[in-house]
Amino acid sequence: MIKGFVENIPRELDEAAYIDGGNVFTVYFHVVLPLAKPGIASISFFNFLTAWEEFPWANTVINDDMKRTLPIAISGFFGQHQFTQWGYVFALSVFSLIPILIVFISCQKFFVKGLTAGSVKG
Repeated sequence: MIKGFVENIPRELDEAAYIDGGNVFTVYFHVVLPLAKPGIASISFFNFLTAWEEFPWANTVINDDMKRTLPIAISGFFGQHQFTQWGYVFALSVFSLIPILIVFISCQKFFVKGLTAGSVKG
């Protein structure tokens, strides 16, 4: 995904930076990297979500109750003591959304820049 994003950066910008006297590192840090920030933010957000919601792997590997992840702890409230404790399930579900919201809100400016970067011509 990031490869396709970087490939869509116009090569004319690289050439203009080289003509202005820039070297490879200047082109990378001052041209390519700032234009690729929305793609990097998107990939980072998707990777965070994948790691955060990896339920089957964590459920298989982690046997110690003190090292369980939050989704496994939430699943422990289903069917416990002959009934499901919905209050705990919903409270922990909302609690588990807080880190995802923090990461999304902190990366939101990069998403907006990515949407508006192609709207200006010239």
